[in-house]
Amino acid sequence: MLLSFSCFSQNNSKPQYLFDKKEQFKIKVKDKNTDLYAYETDTSFIARFLKKEDIGVLSPSDKTKIIKELKNIKKQEIDTLKTIIIHFFYKENFETNGCCIDHYVTDKTYQKFIKKNKIPQFFLTEKDYIYGAENVYEDKNDVIRPILFKYPFFTSNYIIIKPDGNFYRELGEYKQDYIPKKLKKF
Repeated sequence: MLLSFSCFSQNNSKPQYLFDKKEQFKIKVKDKNTDLYAYETDTSFIARFLKKEDIGVLSPSDKTKIIKELKNIKKQEIDTLKTIIIHFFYKENFETNGCCIDHYVTDKTYQKFIKKNKIPQFFLTEKDYIYGAENVYEDKNDVIRPILFKYPFFTSNYIIIKPDGNFYRELGEYKQDYIPKKLKKF
């Protein structure tokens, strides 16, 4: 009896390029504060290094757009002289271990801290992801995501924005009980 096997490899018609001057790729892969995130577009595969923790400054126009959209989403005024916290969630695969957003939006200790300190805080989901809890809002107009969380990086992210536009952002899953400490440091 004669057995024959044919091996077919997938043919990727999209070009692949690696731009790596001075071996930076190897350094970034070893950096614990940097993750490699890959995604596909119509014409290519793109991989980006994203910092899990990031500090920066929002432009005045971006901060104005964010505040305006938060007012629109929550249907109430936002105190622009206070630090605000935005938790942002991308739709996830629920087949694994349930939904990680469940933990974040039901954390009573964190909610007490926010209420006690009167911090404007928002739980937001990406456009077309309707979570269904009254304290979670959808970024219906897709305004917040492209400014603050441009690339879908896991399911849960947050950002602390100071009144002057300075921000601290953490991408990916995080320990919510660390946020009060981050507020003090930042």
